[in-house]
Amino acid sequence: MEARRFGFGASMPPANKFDPTDEDIVAQYLLPRAAGVPNAYEHAVIDDDPYSCPPWELLRRHGHAGSDQAFFFVPPRDMARNAGRVSRVVSAAAPGGVGGVWRGQKGEDKALVIVRGDARGPELTVTFRRYNLSYYRKGDRRSSGWVMHEYHVVHPELRPGAVVARIKITERAKKMGKREQQLQEEDAVIARAAAALTPGPEQPGPSNYFVSESDYGHAAGNAFVASVVGEGSGDNFLQEDGSGCYFLQDDGGNGD
Repeated sequence: MEARRFGFGASMPPANKFDPTDEDIVAQYLLPRAAGVPNAYEHAVIDDDPYSCPPWELLRRHGHAGSDQAFFFVPPRDMARNAGRVSRVVSAAAPGGVGGVWRGQKGEDKALVIVRGDARGPELTVTFRRYNLSYYRKGDRRSSGWVMHEYHVVHPELRPGAVVARIKITERAKKMGKREQQLQEEDAVIARAAAALTPGPEQPGPSNYFVSESDYGHAAGNAFVASVVGEGSGDNFLQEDGSGCYFLQDDGGNGD
């Protein structure tokens, strides 16, 4: 995808793409992470959990709904580092939604030689492992059209738990319009979850409950905003952020 979409400067021409090779990912992003170096490219490699929601929702969460791929630093977890089959369970994006699982074959080991830019000094040989996984929705044996490459450093032993994931949609799935269909289905689930939070006249709830886009709240993208006015306190906003997460936010008012 265009490098500008990954935060590499608005002045870059559209012809510049951010599509790193396996070796680029390991040398430029994974190794510094494994060595404890702070993430200087958080606009390109995002700190988030790829297993917290389906892949199409994960990309949309970070402004990549129209991107073919995105890159993530995976939070530390107890993940198998052997070369056997792997399976990663994924949560649903919202209540009532459908999760799934990333399934893959055995990992593939590759060697990479790191040298200094001036070609002086000792060389460092790094062995990394790439797992190739496909995403399956719960209850569906057909592939969703999304794939993930997980990158782990095998040798030398560095900081445990450092993992980079490349998540992308296949060309075939893109041509079939699967991404748009998946996002529409997810929108419907999120809308139902948001509607379930709004009590009708016959449902128990605060008598001064209201939902108003023009006066008290706003809609941003797929976000749902509801305002609940409490007595003697600020206005509390219950907001669904588009990823299935709900939180209360106080706008600092006095509730009068």
